[in-house]
Amino acid sequence: MLAEIAIANAIWKTLSTALKNGKQLYEVGGQVSDYLSATQKVKEKAGDANSRGTALECFQYAEQERVRRSQLEHVLKKSRLNGWSDFVKFEAEWHRQRKEEEKEKINARIRRNNKIQKDVSLAINIGICMIIAMGILFGIAVYIKGQ
Repeated sequence: MLAEIAIANAIWKTLSTALKNGKQLYEVGGQVSDYLSATQKVKEKAGDANSRGTALECFQYAEQERVRRSQLEHVLKKSRLNGWSDFVKFEAEWHRQRKEEEKEKINARIRRNNKIQKDVSLAINIGICMIIAMGILFGIAVYIKGQ
């Protein structure tokens, strides 16, 4: 979890510097997206049972994020009209897209598993038919030889 926090901190530093230097939100959209990804990874790791982070680290990071969010709000409100509301819209859209991507990955995995299950079922059915056909041919051969 510490690696994810370090990544989020580094991205925040470049993002805040760019915004303070007068860059517009659309100009740093890639950095904003990277920052949101990094914070999302930290949130996922914090709730993970395999996380090596402590509760205190999680709390400190949450407080740090609260302060950063208020700083970002201040900078965006100062930079242009509707800057903060545009960011909130961007953030909501970003989260929605990530959820759709995750759902699509799950659906693709389900489709792949269903296809594999159908293929295995078909192979079993073909194998059973071949065994029955071999048995019938063997029976016919025994019958003809017996006559």
